[in-house]
Amino acid sequence: MQAPSPADMSHAQLDALLHDLQKRAFDAYEDAALRAEANPAQAEVAYAQAEIEAAPLIARARALNEERVRRLRKRARAWRNAAIAVAIAGIVAIAWWSLARGVQMS
Repeated sequence: MQAPSPADMSHAQLDALLHDLQKRAFDAYEDAALRAEANPAQAEVAYAQAEIEAAPLIARARALNEERVRRLRKRARAWRNAAIAVAIAGIVAIAWWSLARGVQMS
């Protein structure tokens, strides 16, 4: 079974998968550190193996994070546009109110 596309995942699924990938990558490096501590002569090999093991996890996490950033930017644009619309409506309302009061006072 193929993993779902990041675009098809919910925000909660993205967060959970990112957390899992991060944990697995950290575990790989932690395991390498323990093996290196136990056998300093093999430290370089242990860290190289950890890099190989973590590389696909990191690549997948980057793809998920790119989708997350895309969604957040889209949400920020929507909020910015809403704020601009509210500001314009407020300016128009104040201008209308000011003009209406100015005409009544004359």
